[in-house]
Amino acid sequence: MNSDVIRVHMQIYELCYLILPSVAEDAILGTVEKIKSLITNELGGEIPFKHPLAYSISKTVGSKKYIVDEAYIGWIKFESEPAKIGEFEAGLKKISEILRFLVVKAPRKTEFTFALAKAAIAAKIAAEKEKESASAISSGETMEEIVVVE
Repeated sequence: MNSDVIRVHMQIYELCYLILPSVAEDAILGTVEKIKSLITNELGGEIPFKHPLAYSISKTVGSKKYIVDEAYIGWIKFESEPAKIGEFEAGLKKISEILRFLVVKAPRKTEFTFALAKAAIAAKIAAEKEKESASAISSGETMEEIVVVE
């Protein structure tokens, strides 16, 4: 065995992050590029979008304290050596626009995306509206009595 060859074990990770809503929409991609500059082997992800949070989160940046109840949410899947994750997280903490982040081990194949979730929710809502309309029509109501709320 050649002693000059060091086999490095690579692991797949997924980073989910929240960006402060005070960041201008046209500056979001710049913040994402700051994040990506810390990653050597990106495997995929989604562009962040603004979304309401389940609860308010605060963050102090310099002398300013932000309390927000919405944020831009995005994710990136990447491959890295496990020993470098601590250094990666330290780099993320230095990006002031990031409200929160979470790095987890992930499978290579992406099963869930926010785009797929949004499409599933929209399809479910459309099916429920269609079912309500069909139910109202079968119950003898006239079309004028049926009000569809968008």
